[in-house]
Amino acid sequence: MGRSGGGRSGGGSRGGGFSGGGRSFGGFSGGGGHGRSAGGPGGFGGGFGGFRPPRPHVHVGGGSFWPFMAGYGLGRGSGSGRGTGGSGGNGSGGGCGCGSVIALIAVILLLTTLFGILGSGVTSCSSSLFSTDIAASTVAREPLPAGAAQTTSTHYRDEDGGWIYDASALERGMRAFYDETGVEPFVYILPNGSVTSPTELGNMANELYDELFDDEAHFLLVFCDDGQGSFNCGYAVGSQAKTVMDDEAVGILADYLDRYYADMSLSEEEIFARAFEDTGERIMSKTTSPVVYVAICAAVVIVAALAYTGVKKYRASKEREAKRMQDVLNTPLESFGDSDLEDLEKKYSDTSGDD
Repeated sequence: MGRSGGGRSGGGSRGGGFSGGGRSFGGFSGGGGHGRSAGGPGGFGGGFGGFRPPRPHVHVGGGSFWPFMAGYGLGRGSGSGRGTGGSGGNGSGGGCGCGSVIALIAVILLLTTLFGILGSGVTSCSSSLFSTDIAASTVAREPLPAGAAQTTSTHYRDEDGGWIYDASALERGMRAFYDETGVEPFVYILPNGSVTSPTELGNMANELYDELFDDEAHFLLVFCDDGQGSFNCGYAVGSQAKTVMDDEAVGILADYLDRYYADMSLSEEEIFARAFEDTGERIMSKTTSPVVYVAICAAVVIVAALAYTGVKKYRASKEREAKRMQDVLNTPLESFGDSDLEDLEKKYSDTSGDD
């Protein structure tokens, strides 16, 4: 059936729990239910044939994952700004604006250094530096050793039959997640509207885990669209995979699922592919606070401003000295008094004597 569109309002929530020191399982929901309805006031679940109905656009607010409940903020603002700087005037005496050029070079060098520093902390372009709607990764995680999980030929099962049309697109994202974490992911998609309780889906995921896998290094996500513009999920994490997919990591995955579920430009396969890929990248490195980036950018601006001011003052000083000398050279000797001429004569005599 694919993604649904509906008119039911509401936010997203997360709940669930860990089952002691062994395998963990739980559930969460998202989508919000806002947006276009493909079938009138009541909406309808799923689509017909190969048609994929639209899904509402919502915003997920950040928040801590289980065992707390996190409210989802509605709406996402976006914008871009572009500024242009004024051009510098020509310097006197045929000057070429060297101060501005030097300042520009300094800014370029500083920005190059800045982005080199930031590059090591940026997880991906899709996550962006200021992904405030995605929970931060605060834990230093190590990937599972190679061979911990028994690899499977596929990483999904579409019981609904209307979600996965391009398996290769999904597999690329799932494989990227595995390469980052060492945890084998698997998505089990139920028919739209068949199960609406995250708790029930969590219990189902725990039972399906034993049916699908023979190791404790998998992460199983059981997904069910509710047919009204929202979704519910259950998950089960193998006891070995819990060292990577802890509660914070699952919360980050929940945030990415909600973000991409709301992105109407993505196919159903890409929702899961991008959510898992971005989650793998984000959870395997600590998220740098935006304050750090702001401080670095401010330092770049300050240094560039100081460099420009220093060069400008130096050029102004040289221009004043050149103008003074030019005025002296252009002044007729008759305009000088006897004392002035004597001083100049003495000055040049002393200079000649030094030679």
